[in-house]
Amino acid sequence: MNILNNMESQEVFIVHQMPTGTAFGVRVDNGEKVFINSKLAKKHAVAEEQVRTLTLIPNTKIDTPWQAVGVGANHTETTPRVEIANLEDRIVEHFKEEANQVASTSKVLADALDVDVVSMQTALIRMHNAGEMTKAQVHCKGGQDKASWVLWSPNTDWYEM
Repeated sequence: MNILNNMESQEVFIVHQMPTGTAFGVRVDNGEKVFINSKLAKKHAVAEEQVRTLTLIPNTKIDTPWQAVGVGANHTETTPRVEIANLEDRIVEHFKEEANQVASTSKVLADALDVDVVSMQTALIRMHNAGEMTKAQVHCKGGQDKASWVLWSPNTDWYEM
């Protein structure tokens, strides 16, 4: 099998980046996982919560179906809202219902709207980048680098007691 015949250029949402620089993302078109080695991620300033166009090949080494081998030049800091407008509109409608007017995790929202968590997280981050959604990070212990919980709501007033 010729690896060049299996190369694809795809938009990838960067979900997580390790301290070593190694990053993991999901393909925007189908949600499949993508591995990005630290050398490539560092060279092209790949960071969490970005959508980047990556050149992908099938990954046979680990339990992640794709591996990035190149980065496209169309990097933007924020992502366009139009790609997942339907889900984003559903999120807005969900929060308009009185019973749903509480800050929620992406898992709770994904379950309520019957979508996968990765799609929900992607939509919420896009909305946050566009100023349409607020994000509160909850740390259960001092000194934690990553939040124990991330809560989402359309308005910061929802976090007040």
